Amino acid sequence: MTKVLLVFPPYSLKERYAKNVGNVGGHLPPLGLCYMASMLEKEGHTVQIMDCPVNNYAIDDIYKRIKEFKPEVIGLGAVTMLIDRAIEFTKGIKKEFPDRIVVIGGPHPTKMPNETLEQTGCDIVVQGEAELAFLDIAKNPQPLLEKKIVQGAMLRNLDEMPFPARHLLDMNLYTSLPNNYKRDKNVFQMLTTRGCPYVCTFCASANGVFRQRSVGNVIAEIKQLIEQYNVKEIVFWDDIFTLNKRWVLDFCNALKTEKIDIAWSCETRLDLINEEVVKAMKETGCWNIFFGIESGNQELLDNIKKKTTLDLIRKGVAMVKKYGIEIRGSFMIGLPGETPEMARKTIDLAIELDVDYAQFSPTTPYPGTELYDTFSKWGTLDVNFKEYNGWTPVFVPNGYKNGEELRAVHREAFRKFYIRPSYFINRIKKIRTWNDVKRNINGLRMVLGFTSA
Repeated sequence: MTKVLLVFPPYSLKERYAKNVGNVGGHLPPLGLCYMASMLEKEGHTVQIMDCPVNNYAIDDIYKRIKEFKPEVIGLGAVTMLIDRAIEFTKGIKKEFPDRIVVIGGPHPTKMPNETLEQTGCDIVVQGEAELAFLDIAKNPQPLLEKKIVQGAMLRNLDEMPFPARHLLDMNLYTSLPNNYKRDKNVFQMLTTRGCPYVCTFCASANGVFRQRSVGNVIAEIKQLIEQYNVKEIVFWDDIFTLNKRWVLDFCNALKTEKIDIAWSCETRLDLINEEVVKAMKETGCWNIFFGIESGNQELLDNIKKKTTLDLIRKGVAMVKKYGIEIRGSFMIGLPGETPEMARKTIDLAIELDVDYAQFSPTTPYPGTELYDTFSKWGTLDVNFKEYNGWTPVFVPNGYKNGEELRAVHREAFRKFYIRPSYFINRIKKIRTWNDVKRNINGLRMVLGFTSA
């Protein structure tokens, strides 16, 4: 059997948000590595996970772990903003431990495999879902070492996957952002689906193959989390949790039947809900839904192939509010075709909808997206991947003078939405516990961070 060390590279909260938002939480567990670890353990391999951000590990800590654990295979997860760090770490590991097999996977290598292989000097790049490929590497690496770039096989039946190997992490270290939890800041994360079939031009998950776990399998994991960790709250990380409305209704019925008392939240689209589903979700503990609203301009929504309308957005938000579920709305600043005046219509829509939380993000065309491939049609793009944190304006549409004007509008969005009397009054009205007080104070600290120059 093989020893495998899985590593997520380090970064600070300031790097993640490109602002000084203080220590308000936000470190999330590397669920992808946990799934990979559980698959490897199931086949008898020995696995350790180093989640560098939450543990404040640096390259020397990785060297020390390699010397102590003596893994034959080292797997490194790489997102776009951390690809430079992956390059640095891989070169260092290959210099210090030349006989170790270094494998890199994740969103960035999936879309830029040749560049990743050349720049890092790693042994194998895995594209796409990496679990089955990693099993092959651990069992017999030679054929894949010769191949160098490996296309991961898609998991068709998600119920066949063991639950994530959370036991390899200190789960007490993970705390969510203030608007991501209600009962307990140590909220746990789950996935019930993979793949999104929608075609939004800014999204690296577009054109995916949708697959879903059975209700029974999901309920079993929830029970395990309650039994082992005394979990009080769960966030479902699925891109479109309510695509299969029948599944959602069955899931809610199962929560009732099993008398499972948890607070939970999810992400989905406003065109994938109806009254029956929203009512059932509210009755079984759903308190918050994250919707990608994106823009207050129909032209811009069409430019990014969002396949929705402003009328549908307004009706959907009203429906969710009717049942008392809080709304986190995602709005994008600097969309293709946008001008500052159009951005202000997006800010106006956020205020009109009066969502509970508005996330204003500069548009970031990640490698592999349609927008990354067509950006020159719409504006200019900075390809310094260190800045691809989702909060730094790397893409500037032709309708803006420069990046500083876009940054100013981005700050204006947070200021206009959050620094208004009616918003403060609504937040105060919803305070029920000391926990709510702390959440709102931390949320204010984050807002102030985003409104500063």
